[in-house]
Amino acid sequence: MKKILIGYISNTKGSGLDNYIFQLVDVLKREDVQIDLLSSAIDEDLKEKYKQDSNVRLLPIDRIPKPKKRYNQIQDYARENKYDIAYFNISEAFNCIGNLAVKKYVKTIITHSHSSGNDNPNKIKREISKIVHQLTIPLLNKNTDVRYACSDLAAAWLFGNHPFRLIRNTVDADRFYFDPKNRKMIREKYDVSDDCKIIGFVGNLTYQKNPNALLNLFKMTSKDDKNIELWILGDGILRKELEDRVKNEKIQNVRFLGKKKNIEAFYSALDLFILPSNFEGYPLVGVEAQVNGLPCLFSKKITKDIALSDRAQFFDPDNSIEGCKKVETLLQLGRMDPLCFNKNIVYDLKDQQKEFIDIFVNGSIV
Repeated sequence: MKKILIGYISNTKGSGLDNYIFQLVDVLKREDVQIDLLSSAIDEDLKEKYKQDSNVRLLPIDRIPKPKKRYNQIQDYARENKYDIAYFNISEAFNCIGNLAVKKYVKTIITHSHSSGNDNPNKIKREISKIVHQLTIPLLNKNTDVRYACSDLAAAWLFGNHPFRLIRNTVDADRFYFDPKNRKMIREKYDVSDDCKIIGFVGNLTYQKNPNALLNLFKMTSKDDKNIELWILGDGILRKELEDRVKNEKIQNVRFLGKKKNIEAFYSALDLFILPSNFEGYPLVGVEAQVNGLPCLFSKKITKDIALSDRAQFFDPDNSIEGCKKVETLLQLGRMDPLCFNKNIVYDLKDQQKEFIDIFVNGSIV
C-alpha cells in the first residue's frame, strides 16, 4: 500500500483549492493507498466527510504564523509514517515549511502551484508578502522533486523557469450542465422573469477577485438597461464595503446572495458570468460556468487557457467601456453546448481520473 501525504486543506467552505483536493481524494480513496490530509482547520463537517473512509486520515497542524510548531508537526508525521509521496498544494513560496520538514523522510516531494499572486487586502502587507515570496522561491525549488501547476501563470509565479507538468483544475461536469428546471426554480424563487438578463459572479469577496471592478462594470452596463440584474454569490471581508457602495451610489438591481451549496442551480439561472480578478491560477468557477454553457467575461489578468470556447472573452477590469461592449456581445451570443468545446482541453473530472491514478498509484509522476 502506498502512503501519500497531502497538504493543505484550509476548510474555508468553497475554496477552489480545497475542492481540488477533495476531488483528488475521492478518486484515490478507492485505490490501495493510505491518504493523510494536513489541515489547520479540522472541524466536525470535515471529520464527517471522511468518517466512512478507513484509508483517509485528517492530521492537525498549526497555522503558518506558527512556523516552527507547524514544521515539527509535519516532520513528526513524515518520520512516523514513511510516506512514498508528499504532495503540497500551495500558492506562495514561503509556505514551503512542509517541503523542508519532510525532506529527509519522504521519497518524492511534489509541489503544485495553484495561484499567481498574493491576496492580502492591505497593499503594504501584500507587497511585503510578495518580497518574502520571491526570496523563498529558490528555497522551495531546492526542496521540490517534481513541479505541477494549474496554468502557465501559476508555474511562473512559484517555479520561475523550472520545468513543470500542467494539471488542469476540472469539475464534475454532470453536476454543472445547464438544467432548465433549475433555471425556472431559482428565477421563481427570486421573482425574476425569464426575459430579465442576470449577470453573475461566484467567489470570495476579496482583493484577488476584484469585486469593485465588477460593480464599476455593472453600474455602466445597467445605465441604459433596467431589465438586468447582478447576482453576487459569495462572501468575504469586502462584502460590507460593497454593500455600502451599492447603497451610497444607488446602484440598482444588485443582489448579495452569499455562498450557496447548490451553486450549480444558480449557474443555470444566469445569462452571463463575469470574473474580474486581479490574479488567478486556473479558476474552478470559470470552468463550472462554462460547463453550464454560460458565456463568460474574464479579466485579462487570468490565463487565456481558461477559455474553453469563443464564448469566453477577456477584458481590462480597469476599462469599463471595453467591458460593457463585451457584455453586450456575450449576452447576444448566449449559451454554448459543452460538446462544442475545444477537444484538447480537459475540463471533466471523469477524464482526469486516470491521470490522478497514474501519478499517485502507478508512479507516473513526471
